[in-house]
Amino acid sequence: MKNKVIQLSEVKKENEATEQFLNLLDADIKAGNVKKIPDSVFDRIAAIKHKALVARQNNELIEM
Repeated sequence: MKNKVIQLSEVKKENEATEQFLNLLDADIKAGNVKKIPDSVFDRIAAIKHKALVARQNNELIEM
């Protein structure tokens, strides 16, 4: 088993950066600058992916 050495200073920097990002995001949410993405957007993405899958499957059948 390999021994893994972790630099705590690097971990601390990453945690501080994450904390700063979350604080900024929290402030934006409270200010109303960040809004939920409507479910219709995700539904549309799913429909497009499904059409692409069907087209790919049809293309594979034609090539056989």
